[in-house]
Amino acid sequence: MNAQSVGCPVSHQFDPLDLRDPFPLLAQARTEEPIFYNAAIDYWIITRHEDVKAVFRDHETFTAANTITPIEPFSAEVQQMLAAGNYTPVPVLSNNVPPDHTRIRKLVNKLFLPRRMRHFEPAIRALARERIGALMDEGNRADIVAALTYDFPAHVLFHVLGVPDEDVPQVKAWSDNRIELYYGRPTPAEQIERTKGLVPFWHYVVGLVERKIENPTDDLTCDLIRMRNGDDAILTVNEIASCMITLLVAGHETTTAQLTNGLLHWLSDRAQWELLCEQPNLIPNAVEEMMRYDPSVCTWRRYVDKDVIIDDVEIPKGANLLLMLNAANRDATIFPQPDQIDVTRKNLKEHLALGYGIHYCVGAPLARLEMKVLFEEMTRLLPSLRLLPEQSLNYTRNISFRGPTQLDVVWDGIAQS
Repeated sequence: MNAQSVGCPVSHQFDPLDLRDPFPLLAQARTEEPIFYNAAIDYWIITRHEDVKAVFRDHETFTAANTITPIEPFSAEVQQMLAAGNYTPVPVLSNNVPPDHTRIRKLVNKLFLPRRMRHFEPAIRALARERIGALMDEGNRADIVAALTYDFPAHVLFHVLGVPDEDVPQVKAWSDNRIELYYGRPTPAEQIERTKGLVPFWHYVVGLVERKIENPTDDLTCDLIRMRNGDDAILTVNEIASCMITLLVAGHETTTAQLTNGLLHWLSDRAQWELLCEQPNLIPNAVEEMMRYDPSVCTWRRYVDKDVIIDDVEIPKGANLLLMLNAANRDATIFPQPDQIDVTRKNLKEHLALGYGIHYCVGAPLARLEMKVLFEEMTRLLPSLRLLPEQSLNYTRNISFRGPTQLDVVWDGIAQS
């Protein structure tokens, strides 16, 4: 059976860039049309947990080569701008394949070992308290995205990577440009405008690595430089810069959205928020449940390297797959009552929000740590936090990164420490 010929309504209704509320349509797809073709972006859509996990597992048939390929191909003018700007990052992690992926991933894994993350926890907790204190100084209501969740993950990540605090706003703005270019559908004029920020972003990262080679400090970038030990056979300087630009984008945009998704849903279900305030030991499991229920990275991509059949659907070599992590994570065959939030859920190791297999999210230990710390401090200091009623939620049009761009909240005051 070829899904292109079925004509099921799901195929025609599905807009992969509309992230406002994809869950009802995805639930219908899992039942009626779990694999279908979307002509708008030329991708096959995969919705069931079993199928998504199988694709992740078979990294030879389903390669990561297209993971950071722009949905909207770069125009000739943009390609010329990148060439003229000496924009030369190479595949290193999420879009790389063995054997180079194996070589680089083995080194980068060492950056995020639990004992290394514990070294940074005091600084992360101090930052969380500082940011919550600054929030409270402004009154008793705020857009929590602008006031807290937008900047906090960037300051954490940039601290552990060794980016100076004063550079954080600019680097954050540059990373926003990269997401729109690679995961959205900018117009030709918008492509050119975003590319104007992409080239200086790359040169900033290259310069940062070069400075740290000359003057090492206590951060993850320098850890990687030390592992290289001046040997290009281990890792080239360009590969280090490519790792850094990848981490500087994926390592905080995703956490910003996941923090915001968590607050949105916990504050919408007051009993869940109050349970976390009363039993903060549940927060690590609650973080996993939120990644299952509403993952900030809602899709991932794969390239089909040979003709395959998935659930009786023929998919040709050269096809692109869009793996719907948000659909797989609400598959009732794995997660009973999948549309309900349960911070005590027992089988959360099965969720796919962080991927699976050789490309499992390398920064997962840091993301988990900073979310745990921030939610611990928020439930301790702001137990009265609640959503402003009747607000509209907006989401950026793209295929992968889902989180409200604004979330208005109010509170009664800071609880006593």
